[in-house]
Amino acid sequence: MHGASTPIAYHDPFVDELYEDIGRLVDGEAPAAEEVESRLRELARRNSEATAAYWDLHEAGLGIPDSAYKANAPYLFRDRPPVRVFRTSNTTGTGTGRVAYSERGMALMDRSILANAGRHVMHGLVRPAVVRLVPSERAAPTMVMAYGMELIARRFGDPRLSGCVLTDSGVDRAALHRLLDGATAEERPVVLIGGTSVFVNLCRSLTRDGKSWALPAGSRLVDAGGHKQNRQVTVEEIRTLAGEVFGIEPRAHRNLFGMTELASQLYDGEDTSAGPSGERPKRSEPFVRAQVRATGDLTLLDNGVGLLEVVDLCVLDRPCAVLTGDWGLAGPAGTAVVGRIAQGRPRGCSLALDQIATGPPSPADRRRSRA
Repeated sequence: MHGASTPIAYHDPFVDELYEDIGRLVDGEAPAAEEVESRLRELARRNSEATAAYWDLHEAGLGIPDSAYKANAPYLFRDRPPVRVFRTSNTTGTGTGRVAYSERGMALMDRSILANAGRHVMHGLVRPAVVRLVPSERAAPTMVMAYGMELIARRFGDPRLSGCVLTDSGVDRAALHRLLDGATAEERPVVLIGGTSVFVNLCRSLTRDGKSWALPAGSRLVDAGGHKQNRQVTVEEIRTLAGEVFGIEPRAHRNLFGMTELASQLYDGEDTSAGPSGERPKRSEPFVRAQVRATGDLTLLDNGVGLLEVVDLCVLDRPCAVLTGDWGLAGPAGTAVVGRIAQGRPRGCSLALDQIATGPPSPADRRRSRA
């Protein structure tokens, strides 16, 4: 037995068993999610005095605010240096954040990313062309979106027809044409996956140039991160662009929500408009769920708008729940993500992708962001 305040070592049998059970949970096997979550909370309380004090002051298991990762980012294994660090971007003017992963933490993230992509993106497809509208992992080694989408492409995509088309200078139109034309010639479905902002800007540019494709049946779009530099683009606008420029059916579009602080992503579930811009409710899985807390007393809400909290049982290296800084809309079909709380600023990966796609902010924009 561990003492009440004794830290739990990385290779302690407690962690060994917990790691194996989380993997089984992702695979849809026996462990009860509630029991896994309870053990993750025990690990966080034992290994992080700041987390224990926070829960004692508020509520056991309450999500850690994402702003905490800008200051003193929690990492639970002092006896095991991290093998990978991802960075959050400066979305709120408080500086970048640091999110560290152990070997087991990375393995669980990989397992979760691939399981979710298999269920929500790649079902019914065999080696599609996966065209990524994010930087390559090599170009952006600390961007978790770049890492995750490259992992998906390597596991599921046809390597001849797949690739990254976003560079420091914007979308490589020649590479895009080569990949899409090649997939069309082979009648191979295409999965376009990447940042919402990049997709929208690309579609508008292609429309101005009179360029479009009728991609093979089964092609689909997965966008992430939102498009909020100027205004919120609606789901219907995104789907209209996907149809007009790429011939992608409306129901072949899914939005995903992810964070650097999370190991898992949340995908659209029921294809029913819930939010003011047509946002769909996110589907919870046994290992990750979205929920909403009241802005006043932080109680959980079954209906209505409040603070978005994500509980991700694939997070081993830090507390598994995050208060995200986004608005969530709870309802019978699940929780929709309906906007960023902090002055509508997009979160890290979204902001970085906006800047790549549209260029750096003007001096006037930078002065406004500091105001």
